Amino acid sequence: MKPQEDWDNSGLQIGDLNINIKTIMLTLDIDLNAVNYAKENNADLIITHHPLLFNSLKSIDYNTYDGKIIRDLIKNNINLYSMHTSLDMAEKGINFELANKLEIVEYDILHPINIDKSGYGGIADVEPVNIIEFAEKVKLLLNCQSIKLYCCNEKQIIKKVAFCGGSGSEFIFDAINSGADVYITGDIKYHQAQSALKSNLCIIDAGHYNTEHHSLKNLKKVLDNVKELDILLLEKNTVKEIII
Repeated sequence: MKPQEDWDNSGLQIGDLNINIKTIMLTLDIDLNAVNYAKENNADLIITHHPLLFNSLKSIDYNTYDGKIIRDLIKNNINLYSMHTSLDMAEKGINFELANKLEIVEYDILHPINIDKSGYGGIADVEPVNIIEFAEKVKLLLNCQSIKLYCCNEKQIIKKVAFCGGSGSEFIFDAINSGADVYITGDIKYHQAQSALKSNLCIIDAGHYNTEHHSLKNLKKVLDNVKELDILLLEKNTVKEIII
């Protein structure tokens, strides 16, 4: 299996691979609040899902937001490591935990890309349920403040569910071709929703954060088995949404 997509930048972002680590902090995204939390708790390593350094840097300006993060990490000897598409495609990564939260026990990969059939998202059969009832259940299970439901028929019965943590709009046609009745993901745009509805596919946009952050709890359980390490989990949505 590929450790990451060719376009991705997972792995060590800032730091030294040879350093001894005692305290690890897990968080979905890195921001100044996360860095401060790491400093307060003497973390040696921050593991994020989304990379801080994604595109090529042409300069590091300490007056910019990201420049301040880089300065503080280096100044305080805090390493930064990101598990992006590598965690997306992992056997017990993003979508494994999303399925678990959605109470889906068995599923097939929605968009396999590797020789071992690993890849993005999942698709599964569920007990027949009304789309409105199902959307309300998803909102509850993922602990969402709000969700967006795109659907032509409020009486539609859901029998097959596709899902993908994070921004999964590029797999809408995988969901359609797999015969899904509804697709759960995040970051759906207007015309993407139109494309889905034309093929009678409902979409539940539960948000990027709400479909991904649960996987960090599973990662914490794994790392907690290493007795020499202290593992911290910072659950924080860096994109604050105010429902008016």
